Amino acid sequence: MASKEDVQSATVLRSEESFGGTPDVLVGSSGRRKKKKRKKQAAALKPFEKAVFKAAEKYDKATKEYRDRHSRSNKKKKNGWIKDLPKNYGKAMSKLMKF
Repeated sequence: MASKEDVQSATVLRSEESFGGTPDVLVGSSGRRKKKKRKKQAAALKPFEKAVFKAAEKYDKATKEYRDRHSRSNKKKKNGWIKDLPKNYGKAMSKLMKF
């Protein structure tokens, strides 16, 4: 009988589906390595992409801030969201304008 160091890989094949399912690798590697996909984009577009992505992140932050403040105001008092709207909106927009 071979020792564990002599075994390169052990694979269990299971066939529950008509196509045979997926093999389970018990020891070692499956032998298949996924290639890292290259980003397909022109170099000239990189600064534009960066700016758009940053703006999207800021909008995300601002909307999350507003939603949190909106629900907190609603829990604290009756019709709280409308009473605190200017304050909540202003605080959220300040998150949008920060660099």
